[in-house]
Amino acid sequence: MTKKEDLMKHFKEEKIVSAVKQIILNSLLVTLFLFSDIIAQIPINGFCRYREFSVKNNFTNIFSIDYNSDGYRDLLIYNSSNNKYVSALSNNKSDLINLPEKYFPIAISNIHSFSTGASEKRFIFLSRKTRQVGISTFSRNGTISSQSKIKLKGFPSNIDVGDIDGDGKPEGLVSGTSLSGLSIIKEKNKNLHETRIDPEKVFLASTFIDLDYDSYSDIAAVDLYSNSILLFYNNGAGDYTESRSIGLNGEISEFKTVDFNSDGYNDLVYIKNNHFEVLLGDSVSSFQKKFILETPAKPDKYAILDFNGDGFNDIAFINTQSGTLYISFAKSTNVFYPPIIYLQKNGLADLTAYIDRTGKKLALISTEGKIYLINKPGINDDSFSISLGLKPSALTTFDYLNDKFEDFCFIDETEKTLKLLLSERRNLFRTYFSIPLLSDFTNIVVDENKSRIKTFYCYSNRGTIEIIRMNFDEHNYKRQTLYTGGLLEDFKVISDRLKDRQNIYALIKKDNKTYLQEFEYKDFGLESSQSNLIESNVERSWLTFGIYKDVYSIEKKEKQLNLVKTVFDKKVIDRKIMLSFNVNEKDKINYTMICLRELIDRARPVTFWITNNNKSFLYTFSSSKMNKYPIKIALSNNVTTGYNINGDGDELSFYFYNEKGKLSGISFIGVEKSPIEKDLFVSKNINNYLVTVLNNRRTFLIYSNSLLNSLTFEKIK
Repeated sequence: MTKKEDLMKHFKEEKIVSAVKQIILNSLLVTLFLFSDIIAQIPINGFCRYREFSVKNNFTNIFSIDYNSDGYRDLLIYNSSNNKYVSALSNNKSDLINLPEKYFPIAISNIHSFSTGASEKRFIFLSRKTRQVGISTFSRNGTISSQSKIKLKGFPSNIDVGDIDGDGKPEGLVSGTSLSGLSIIKEKNKNLHETRIDPEKVFLASTFIDLDYDSYSDIAAVDLYSNSILLFYNNGAGDYTESRSIGLNGEISEFKTVDFNSDGYNDLVYIKNNHFEVLLGDSVSSFQKKFILETPAKPDKYAILDFNGDGFNDIAFINTQSGTLYISFAKSTNVFYPPIIYLQKNGLADLTAYIDRTGKKLALISTEGKIYLINKPGINDDSFSISLGLKPSALTTFDYLNDKFEDFCFIDETEKTLKLLLSERRNLFRTYFSIPLLSDFTNIVVDENKSRIKTFYCYSNRGTIEIIRMNFDEHNYKRQTLYTGGLLEDFKVISDRLKDRQNIYALIKKDNKTYLQEFEYKDFGLESSQSNLIESNVERSWLTFGIYKDVYSIEKKEKQLNLVKTVFDKKVIDRKIMLSFNVNEKDKINYTMICLRELIDRARPVTFWITNNNKSFLYTFSSSKMNKYPIKIALSNNVTTGYNINGDGDELSFYFYNEKGKLSGISFIGVEKSPIEKDLFVSKNINNYLVTVLNNRRTFLIYSNSLLNSLTFEKIK
């Protein structure tokens, strides 16, 4: 008997029926099967770009001001308990600048533009520490100057600005739990004067509001002792009369007036019982209709703005205990999508929303010395980050509509969700979907055969495979879960382009043996499954496809390391040693292999890279020959790999990220030419990454940033 015949006999005898049955039983094949779970299609319209800037610790408040009247909003960051502040300037070309700490003789606890028009040259501020109200201005670099001030007989908390007598000059409205009544602050001859309204009462909060839409500022105020909202009408001369009250039946906070539901009427908004309550305004400000917006966590601070530009106001809010930012986008006037978790940072204390020449923005301050800025990325930006979750891990691209414009998906490890982002040619990250997962996963493979229905395979080396089939037209998905019979070493899917049929291949390792498990699906239902023994006593295996199924394995025997190729089709057809290396015990050997997932062109090579004592070689195997290339890039222990094929298919690039934070690339241009090596990027914060072409024209490195818990896009060519 020849050596080959003996080898074939050995494999045939090892593939005994009992072993196969045991592997299939261990698979626990299908554990969950859900149909038509509806999922929200949320139009975020790109509002997810993330930036952060460092300041000193312990700042608690943030306010937007255009110091130099250039159309770009700057930020005032301050601590209400001390006399320090930071003026952060911005423009269209740079990040926030001029961030040193400054000093002002008065500790600011609240500030508001002291204007009734578009100009914002003067501001009215409160100081609880000194019991003062004052008027201030800012220089072009953000330095505060006080113009006038007045001392009150209590500690002010809230301030608003309006025109109470129609003379075009602003007045301030001040209230607080240690003040008697409401204080109207009016400026006359460069001095401030106080007039009190209803001094027998104490008001938790107050705001100007035009109740009868006559252009004169009326007042809505929260009476602390009666626990009700009192409405005061203005007679046009600045004199106020209490009209009626609205009972609250519980404690509230963060009382504001705003057109919450974008219907043109002023609403009353506040936080109560860990959710938002909105008393909806109408043409006569009856506030008879109440709208409740439930939230997944208690809102502590919030800002209202049409962040996605669809004509409906959205609401951003933070929970200060967990440091979590949520945004709930409006679907219509009284319907909101489920809140999206944008980020989670220690010490989140305050937020502000505003519009300037570069669009809508949301800024947050952390007591740990960070400013966070959310807005839209520019279509031509070469470098930017996005934040839409707590801890992004696995990520990949897919092509909704198969129009050669890449869309994006990733797994949030903390939330255990699969998040999908659809883009348009001029609108990155237009639409957001979030699908709950049953576990956390480290890899995603996407079946792209259908343009409007995509199947996402989420898996980890533990052997769990969760299959999500998303119908983007109907906004629903189906789910199935598989468990393999061992540790998952490689995973591939082949899908029929004409019929709804998929073959799933899982290369698993169990008891030091490598098995190939095959699952056949039809109409998203399991048709058959089988498991076959491929190899024994190998260190690592990879699966790819030639004419049949090819399994490449690393076999280590005494002083020899072999790369073995096993060809399988219902049985082992062939086994041969592709490469053999002499090794010693002291040798430092690292290796990896990249098998392309694309099955359209079977001529694309399998690539094997090995480093032995800092000498590296790259081998490519195609159907006809093997090529060997000496390379300078050395492979380390924990290297992660990726690849990219350019749009025309004439350039194939491989990427390697080592434990020192260095990303390197090796590109093949044409079949016969030697590879081109490049050092591309250095960052020790890369958790998971890919390289792809966005908008059919520019190549980006996309990686999950383990330091910032964001996703970063870096143009590399």
